[in-house]
Amino acid sequence: MRYLGYFVTSPKNEYPEGEIKSTQMVVYDYPIVGAMTIVKDKTTGVEHRIFVDAYTLDVVPDKPATETEPGIWSIYEQRLKNGIDNNLRHWQKSDELAKSIEQAAVNKGVSINAAVTEENIKKLSADITKSRTDVEVDLGATVYAQITSYYCAPATAKMLTKYYNDESPHQTTIYEMMNGVAPNGVTYPNQLLYYRSSNGMNKPDSFSTDTVSFAGAMNEINNGRPFASGVPGHVRMCRGYKISGSNEYLRIGDPNPIYFCVPYWEAFGSENKRIYVRS
Repeated sequence: MRYLGYFVTSPKNEYPEGEIKSTQMVVYDYPIVGAMTIVKDKTTGVEHRIFVDAYTLDVVPDKPATETEPGIWSIYEQRLKNGIDNNLRHWQKSDELAKSIEQAAVNKGVSINAAVTEENIKKLSADITKSRTDVEVDLGATVYAQITSYYCAPATAKMLTKYYNDESPHQTTIYEMMNGVAPNGVTYPNQLLYYRSSNGMNKPDSFSTDTVSFAGAMNEINNGRPFASGVPGHVRMCRGYKISGSNEYLRIGDPNPIYFCVPYWEAFGSENKRIYVRS
């Protein structure tokens, strides 16, 4: 109760004429947790965000998101958004599968409104089986945790260096070769400085791309090439893929320490950037 009271009192002290609209848990500098309170100025109607550290109870300056930094974000908003996006993708794929089965039935002269018979099932089963085969491929590349909140790119590059070159450079060495400036993340052009350098990964034809198709991921993995998989404000390694019915997944090695270096399956559709490794 002491903490909750402070989270409410601090914004009132900052904006005594303001009206508190909401308070949420946030991660303001991974993995540090605090609370965000939205205060609305009763006179101007302008809304302000006030952040308080959950441990020290100090007021924390606001930090907007950038291309390389996630900024301050709400745990609940992030989970809700990801949940909605994933549910919509799964629904769309299920709908597409249902429509494909209906079309197959029409092509075979089977009425979808008639009672199901063994004969009709046999007519459809061959085509449905051919249309999608479950498959799972995992290259098994080693996963490393990032040693600072802004080292996701160096940690990912270290994973890929270990896989391609069987070397394990220090993340700080990689960060410096990427022209990193603490405490900031690294842009994709700067990440490529390490990938391409003869003193780095020595993969001179590596490149970044905004094209993030599932077919592209399959092609890389089938050719034994794990790659850097970017989402807004973060980069990870993709080391595999899985097809299960109408669902598509990527095998992610995430440097975020909350995953304890344990890879996970992520529903396809979250990425916005990739780095493909090429000699």
